[in-house]
Amino acid sequence: MKINRRIIRTVLVYAVYILGLGLLQTILPDRAAILGVKPDLTLVLAILAGYLFGQRDGMAVGLLAGFMRDALAGRGLGLGMLLLMYAGLFAAVAFRRFFRRNISLGLILVILGTAIYHLVITFLTFAVPVLPGVVYTLSGLYQHMLQILPGALIVNFLVGIPMILLLYYAGPYRRGGRPEEDDEDEERNVGDGLWQTK
Repeated sequence: MKINRRIIRTVLVYAVYILGLGLLQTILPDRAAILGVKPDLTLVLAILAGYLFGQRDGMAVGLLAGFMRDALAGRGLGLGMLLLMYAGLFAAVAFRRFFRRNISLGLILVILGTAIYHLVITFLTFAVPVLPGVVYTLSGLYQHMLQILPGALIVNFLVGIPMILLLYYAGPYRRGGRPEEDDEDEERNVGDGLWQTK
């Protein structure tokens, strides 16, 4: 079986981004925070990978970045993986039918994805408390979310600027492979189409 060089490049580039950003997120100093909130590098990576390169890339990157997040945080595997996988999937389909993929819309999607992520986390914390015996009120969780959300939106937006440029110019596919065609062409040229063997 002939190994496709594009697949090797894709896997290696994503591995560098996922490992590098996952580790960087754990060692970010407090001065990297805005309004008391540090950037969520793995969330931004999952959103931008899905937005730029399609559903399979978004889901795979989200799943693996979530695995890194869960493993480095020392908590049970599962929730982070699922949330980031769905974030990548959401980003892949959110604006697909209405807009061409470009940098400005990618940054808007980072803001939207961050807000939705914090809403989902707030609801899940209320519905399924992480700490047994600790009772959370929905209003208390909502107030906490409102306190951290402005900082999260700003810091993820600012981190999204260099990250989308890195993915665009030094991403898993050559610049000519960026999905600008119709969905059918995208399946053949990048992302989903690259994983098919002949």
